[in-house]
Amino acid sequence: MGIPLATPASRSGRRSAATLAVLLLLSACGADAGAAEQPAEGLLILTGGDAAELVVLAKKKDSDDPVAIGLPTPDGGAAWISAGKDGTLVGSTGGGALVTSDPVDPRGAAADLAGLEWQAVKASDESGQALTTGGWFPTWDPGGQRFAALRGDLLGGGDMSLLVIDPGEGKATSIALKRALLAAAPAWLDGDRVALVTGSSDEPATIVVDTTNGKISKGPAGERRLATSANGSVIAASAGPGTPILLRSSRGWLADDGTSTGSVEVPDGFVDAISLALDATGRRLAIVWLGEDGEPRYDVHDGTDGWRRVLSQPLPGTSAAVSAWLR
Repeated sequence: MGIPLATPASRSGRRSAATLAVLLLLSACGADAGAAEQPAEGLLILTGGDAAELVVLAKKKDSDDPVAIGLPTPDGGAAWISAGKDGTLVGSTGGGALVTSDPVDPRGAAADLAGLEWQAVKASDESGQALTTGGWFPTWDPGGQRFAALRGDLLGGGDMSLLVIDPGEGKATSIALKRALLAAAPAWLDGDRVALVTGSSDEPATIVVDTTNGKISKGPAGERRLATSANGSVIAASAGPGTPILLRSSRGWLADDGTSTGSVEVPDGFVDAISLALDATGRRLAIVWLGEDGEPRYDVHDGTDGWRRVLSQPLPGTSAAVSAWLR
């Protein structure tokens, strides 16, 4: 079955639409604040193209299917999202601006969801200089209070830096990497270390950056895309088109011991995983697959049931999609 979609607002600051949104959400969505968790509850899906939008999945009353509740996006649109402590989102716009949101609660008041607002990230480096450039793929740390982002000419192949920002404290640290990176999000292995994908698309490699001292070490090779659970204990890895998604302990991956805890094969009619997201403890995995026809689809897999697929939703009319889980 398709997922019903409610779209109470499409841009930040439209609190005047809150009354209408309440009626739409109560009548069409029926998210149940007292119900048990639905397998896909708390999943965020950001899509691009003609059907661009940001939605969060919530449990629907008297149904096994979730409901997709539309959320406002930041001015300038959003190219990436990550969820941190208490449901606060961090995102980057198409121009690379870094933004954070109000907390998101899919079981909360409809007016709060409709009136979700975004704020520009303001931070200063160690010398007190204000951060004037943006970043790409901002991703919250396990504590959900700092995020890491890539800074530099990512698509042009220039030397990159890793930004680590605490938006609450307004503090930013920049770590020079002195190398190019592939367009892949940072993956936090614990509260201090971040894995980044470098090398080439044909021969990807990884580096591990210690954010406490800026030291860089070599990581395992072969992965084109990585995602870790919010607590950093589980990692999902893709080696690129046609290859399965491997689930591993982060320690096992870092030791390159060849072990895995599960895998998900590429579905028929699809070529590659373009987005991976694990939930807080690594028991739910969301994958956005790119179809042979150029359209994406997202699937949710349950790690407590042998990584069985529990939800599959096509995304017609979209050109790309990103997934993330609320904490």
